[in-house]
Amino acid sequence: MKKKARSILFCVLALVLSLMFAAFFAACGGTNEKDPDDHDPGKDPGGDGPATVTELVIDTPPDTTEYYAGEAFDPTGMVVKAKWSDGLTVSVGMSECTITPAGALSVSDKSVTITYEGKSVTQAINVKDIVVSSVTVDTGNTALKAAAGDVIDLSDMVVTAHYADGGSRVIGSGYTFELDGEPIDDVSAIVIEDWGTHTLEVVYGEASAKIELEIFDGFVIEAENIISADKVTEDTVNYVEIVKGADYGSPVARSVPGEPASGDAYMGSVFKGSVIRFHVYAEEACYADVILRAASCYMTVDGGAWSPMKVDEQQFNRLFEVSYGSAADAEADTLERLYVDDDVILAGSETDKPGGDPLLLVNWMDVTFGTLPLEQGDNVIEFNVVTDYVNCKGEPIACNIDRLEIVYTDDYTPPATATELTVKTPPTKTEYKSGESFDPAGMVVEAKMSDGTTETPDISELEISPAGPLSVGDDEVTISYRGATAVQAITVTAASKVTVEGENIYKAAELPEGMKNWVEVVSGMGKANNERGSGASGGKYLGTTHAGDVIRFHIWADNAGSGKITVRAASTNILSGGWACEEVGDSKLNDYASFRFGSGDSLAPVTVDDSVILPGVKETEHADPLARLENWINVELGTFDFVAGDNILELTVDPDIPVNPDTWEASGCNIDSVTVEFA
Repeated sequence: MKKKARSILFCVLALVLSLMFAAFFAACGGTNEKDPDDHDPGKDPGGDGPATVTELVIDTPPDTTEYYAGEAFDPTGMVVKAKWSDGLTVSVGMSECTITPAGALSVSDKSVTITYEGKSVTQAINVKDIVVSSVTVDTGNTALKAAAGDVIDLSDMVVTAHYADGGSRVIGSGYTFELDGEPIDDVSAIVIEDWGTHTLEVVYGEASAKIELEIFDGFVIEAENIISADKVTEDTVNYVEIVKGADYGSPVARSVPGEPASGDAYMGSVFKGSVIRFHVYAEEACYADVILRAASCYMTVDGGAWSPMKVDEQQFNRLFEVSYGSAADAEADTLERLYVDDDVILAGSETDKPGGDPLLLVNWMDVTFGTLPLEQGDNVIEFNVVTDYVNCKGEPIACNIDRLEIVYTDDYTPPATATELTVKTPPTKTEYKSGESFDPAGMVVEAKMSDGTTETPDISELEISPAGPLSVGDDEVTISYRGATAVQAITVTAASKVTVEGENIYKAAELPEGMKNWVEVVSGMGKANNERGSGASGGKYLGTTHAGDVIRFHIWADNAGSGKITVRAASTNILSGGWACEEVGDSKLNDYASFRFGSGDSLAPVTVDDSVILPGVKETEHADPLARLENWINVELGTFDFVAGDNILELTVDPDIPVNPDTWEASGCNIDSVTVEFA
């Protein structure tokens, strides 16, 4: 009985203590302060109605209490709390409060009043009596040029007021707009029908800034208006056609935050090898100025995932070969070349913003091609991407394209043509080995023009034939410039050594003129890879080969004779880690593929010594996982008899190794190059 009595006494004491603690915390207000979203006013303890606000207090003052006359109060950073009659204290959202004065502040304003639920509190401020000396306007990447009737959106402009004491403020209100002297309210959809230069004035107090808007007679073709050939109908006009994509991908429509392109997006991923056509429709034969809006995307420092820290400048005529003509000319491959001067540079830009800034890729500039004659119907302006700029990711990149402007004009002067071309200074190099290409370095050419002037064209403006590898028997090259030609004597002798780079992959029907040492994927999916740290002699290597692929290395010999073949290869026998390549095992070359050599259809098997091992690489031997697939070694296949002309080293991929469980592939090696040393 005593034990039971003690238990009852303990429970009673615990209950009393709990009630005492609850009363203590209530008296201290420990649970009275709530988030405004959690507060549901209860019954007023002193009456029958709901709880009311009894006091409004400023818990945290605003970030800004110093103002210039004309600015509006900014409550950013301010925390206001309401005390309720039910005992609760609640933070109040500033959007729920009334702020007085609500508009422009004057020197006489010493405070602002914040009101909520019938209660008010004041915040002291200081308004400086300093005049606005000037206003500047930043329109960012917004195009200030438009065709008559098109919409110009300037709603993202940033207006900055500059004061007599040297201070400045970005202002979000309090200014007005005038277009050609007439007030307007909305700058998000400015439409002007009259051609010429128009003035938009931003007025803030006694100061103002002017923006010139250029309205032209013509139209715009947005670069993102890409339509595939199978979608084109008789009614399809003014569009972009991707005639050919590149190994790295086809040009595509892209956008970045802030919509800095004039349309919904711009054209990106413009890699070397792509061919792009702008189709321009003319109701009748006419003349038009053609202007391309473009931006450098030569990223040299990446902040992460194509968010560059630095984009370098690009010389435009190193990016494209541009030509134009009618749609019929395009089909007949008889388009006429257009030339852009060397001094047309797409500007670079950089940032110290952590992680980079994608807006660096849309630093738009205008590139003018001059006045062109347009035929009635469909006309074509073609951009063949020949860029020699390689970005920090190892990609041969041209530029981003926003749009093409077509501006009608009656003022047309046919471009001057060359009537005579002379090589004033020969090139530094005139003696070549078969397979090398002509090097114009040091050559100076002078052109007499039809308008009586004399020009010294840049090397990049010249057309040189043959443009590719030279052969024994080539004793001159032809140099052309705007209708005139000249010749330069050269000497070509037989090569003692030939290297076929693994990346030189072509389809037989698309083989460039003069190309004699190349790689043909007869069947399968072998392709050129360009991974980080590849160390490949040509920048890329032959990879992504699978069982059953048949690949031929075409090797040109100027004369019949013997030659030693060496293959530069690396093991891809991944043992663990998938494409993270934690460990790459050894690989026997003859376990990867069988080889044949000969010419034409007469190919004989090649025996590869069983002891030829491509060494593997463990995780600790290379920091870069992909570099573990590029542990190149040279393998001599032996000496063979070559015919004069085309010879073939064929390999059929038949990996005699287990399928990797992580990659689901069985592969033995990558191939960088095949080299032949002739006796």
